[in-house]
Amino acid sequence: MDTKTAATSTALFLVLALTCPTLRAGDESDTALSHPEQIKRCLKLPEASAVEVDTRTNPYCLRGDFDGDGKVDYAIAVHGRRTRRNGVLVCAGNGKAFALGADQPLKPPFSDMPGDNFFAPNWEVYSIAETSALRQWNGVNAAVPPRKILGESIAMIWEDGISIIYWDGRAFKWAAPIPQ
Repeated sequence: MDTKTAATSTALFLVLALTCPTLRAGDESDTALSHPEQIKRCLKLPEASAVEVDTRTNPYCLRGDFDGDGKVDYAIAVHGRRTRRNGVLVCAGNGKAFALGADQPLKPPFSDMPGDNFFAPNWEVYSIAETSALRQWNGVNAAVPPRKILGESIAMIWEDGISIIYWDGRAFKWAAPIPQ
């Protein structure tokens, strides 16, 4: 690389480094995170007061229609302010919030994970068809989803299986992996 190219590359790097906003892990201020308005409102609700957004997770939020009402919902990776246990905050399009895991009471626990401290290394939105197909999947351990699925599901994907978070019409539920 010649001197002119190296100088140009260095200058471009410095411009980008100084002008692009950064996202620092654990920094939840409005200047560090640019949330959609729906998430900003949700984070002010009482249900969200015991949790913090976990920005170490990438992506830290998912967008879908988790309750099947035709409105956009968001699932946000969180941890409890008090216990530091992991969980999910669902910000529904109807203005309600649902804290799952994290600092919520363990009786009854939301998941089957030890200490209700759940969050998979990978997570994604599954359509109704994708969630229904898990019933026929005979490969790696798969969750047993309900027969009637009302909305999209949140799939927690581990190396040895998938667990599903779904709406049953009244509450969010956890479908655990089938044991090997």
